[in-house]
Amino acid sequence: MKELDIKRMFAYQLLKKDSTDVIFFEYPFHFGRRRADIICVEDGMIVGYEIKSAFDRIDRLEDQLESYTQLFDFVYVICDSKHISAVRKITPARIGIYECTLRGVKRIRKASQIKNFDSITTLDAIPMDSLRKQFKTSGKSKLEICHKISNTQKRSDIKNSFRKYIIHKYSDQTSHFKSEFSDVITLDDVYALSLAPNKLGA
Repeated sequence: MKELDIKRMFAYQLLKKDSTDVIFFEYPFHFGRRRADIICVEDGMIVGYEIKSAFDRIDRLEDQLESYTQLFDFVYVICDSKHISAVRKITPARIGIYECTLRGVKRIRKASQIKNFDSITTLDAIPMDSLRKQFKTSGKSKLEICHKISNTQKRSDIKNSFRKYIIHKYSDQTSHFKSEFSDVITLDDVYALSLAPNKLGA
């Protein structure tokens, strides 16, 4: 299956769940070097999903997942059945796996919560103005601000700040989308779920 088809199928599954408070596509993180194919919030936890379609290579998957585990509470790989055997071999036990076929999506392995996240990577995933406001700090560069916060704040507070930012930024958009979408995720829907709320309707 193509990445777009997997994304549409999995998004439909997430949007049908009452526990999904946020869903967003192509979230940039890890200092702009990565983009999570899908992120969602369930029960206050941020979940990152990496998609591997039938046309994707998986030789970089280990490095990609290492970045994911530095930020998200739970991490999953959603892969075409073509890759399922290889993905099961190379992904750590704490990473969950979904297999995607034309018949639907099936969870192969449940993810475990990741607690050894990286504070700097987590802070970098929050915009600079939000960091200044939440932690009442200043600095010449974002990296300087991130290090200053990391050295003075509890790790739990840093993680909670990221969760609160994502929920505040995207929950209203997701709630509106859930109330409006039909039984099919269209290409326009995929595009809309890749836009920040302030860019919708622009």
